[in-house]
Amino acid sequence: MSHFPPSFLDEVMARSDIVEIIGRHVELKKSGTNLMGLCPFHHEKSPSFSVSPDKQLYYCFGCGKGGGVFQFLMEHDGYSFPEAVEYLAEKSGLEIPQDSERKPGDEARQQQAFDMLDRASDAMSRALHGEQGGKAREYLKNRGLPAAIIRDYRLGYTPAGYGFMNKVFGSDARTNSQLEAVGLLFKGDHGYGDRFRDRLMFTICDRRGRVVGFGGRVLGEGEPKYLNSPETRWFHKSSLLYGFSEHRDSIRKTKQLVIVEGYMDVLALAAHGLKIGLAPLGTAIGEAQIREIFRLCDSPVFAFDGDRAGRQAAWRALDRMLPLLKAELTPRFLYLPEGEDPDSLLKAKGGEAFQQRIDEDSKPVLETWLTGLKLLAGQGADGRARMAKKADAMLATMTDNYLQQAWRQEVEQATGISLQQGRQRPALRPNELQSKQQSELNHVQERFLAGLLQRPARFHSLPDIAAGFFVDKDGINLIYSRAFSMQADAEDDNTDIARQLAQEFPDYQTMISRWVNQATVQDIEYKSLVLDMEANDIRRRMKRGLNLDESVRLQKRLSVLQQQQRQLSEQLSDTGA
Repeated sequence: MSHFPPSFLDEVMARSDIVEIIGRHVELKKSGTNLMGLCPFHHEKSPSFSVSPDKQLYYCFGCGKGGGVFQFLMEHDGYSFPEAVEYLAEKSGLEIPQDSERKPGDEARQQQAFDMLDRASDAMSRALHGEQGGKAREYLKNRGLPAAIIRDYRLGYTPAGYGFMNKVFGSDARTNSQLEAVGLLFKGDHGYGDRFRDRLMFTICDRRGRVVGFGGRVLGEGEPKYLNSPETRWFHKSSLLYGFSEHRDSIRKTKQLVIVEGYMDVLALAAHGLKIGLAPLGTAIGEAQIREIFRLCDSPVFAFDGDRAGRQAAWRALDRMLPLLKAELTPRFLYLPEGEDPDSLLKAKGGEAFQQRIDEDSKPVLETWLTGLKLLAGQGADGRARMAKKADAMLATMTDNYLQQAWRQEVEQATGISLQQGRQRPALRPNELQSKQQSELNHVQERFLAGLLQRPARFHSLPDIAAGFFVDKDGINLIYSRAFSMQADAEDDNTDIARQLAQEFPDYQTMISRWVNQATVQDIEYKSLVLDMEANDIRRRMKRGLNLDESVRLQKRLSVLQQQQRQLSEQLSDTGA
């Protein structure tokens, strides 16, 4: 973030409306001082996603996502931080300041790369429909893909031999170097050559829909059968999913997502009205891709071919998702009949039959796991021992303690063996434990901070003792103390302290967003919270061992606070609150 002056970031945020940005994706409705809607980051039936127009912060009380307008563009739309800033600046009519830390021409080079990849995709599409593309067109015809799918997903063709890219872009040294950088040419012993030759081409886009690379299927003889773009500055195979930008909105709308093994399976589903398919790029699915999948849908179906290779691929996917599984996530696994894949089944039975198969034949992840363990372990007492040992090792990778316990009970019942290792969570290192304790808040502390940031004028009426309410929580105390000084320096009580804190403390932005988006802390509740905070602070101080006079004084003050608390409770009862 350092290459943007803080004053410029402040100006961008001041001119940006988070409600307008989020409102493109979420239907927001008024709820008190905030707006509420269904969270765009996870599937939910009841709104728990809150946006504060005053503070320009959002928070989901279901999944814990929160932040400001930059964070929303980064988390939801896939922008990098500089891209989010530049997008909002341009939208607001602000000129990007020159930055000495950024290399001159970086933005121009990046845009040139995206333009080059986009032009290459168009050239491949023209080649598919040209004289040399007959073989590729025949292949697509036999696979039953309609013209609209071929057009919308930008399928193409690269002719056999060398020189295709040079015909499109030219062949000077600088152009060849650029084509190599984006993965379209390779440099061999005899100069530059086309990476893709005589292949049906699949255009691969990033989360924002920009062309970042290609996958090519060989037509006729040749290896490998599928060839992807090499790793480049723009193309990272392990974090991309084919069909993501094309299907994201449909997946969120239908709340359905099917993970399939190949490009053609994704297209076949789309051709039958099921724009809910995604696929890894020809390799085993990885953790980064699984994270993206769970962000899109909490109940994805992983569909694999019913052969040995398909079951092995399913097991690898299950193994890699274990550290990411939460009790709220309900992935399922679907094994297709031997020798079939989604493309062949769709062609034979149609989209409705495949949808029915998804609904009726997919199995919960736990059932899939237990079945897989039994197949791996074999029969008899030795097999049960192997099953328990393997389960123990896999359970140790799970991070959701409740889910881990539930799964452990299931495998212990299946094997009759008490597991050992999975019962012991790795102990936090002393510094990690201290950091965790210092950032955890109880309900009273949480609501107290929410009440302050929702109405910063309340800082003025706090008792002197309040300055030490969070002395044992370093990170929180830093924010709390800074808020005090901000309010003291503020010209009026309407200064947007929460927004400034979110900028100054980016690591705590989600927490700050949660406080301001909580249910409004009314005055009578706030008074009670202040009393509770002071009482708790007195108890903390008394535990440290004080002299007799100080202990007696604090005990008297505690009695007064308890009496005031009882009076407040009576007021609440009288008002029916």
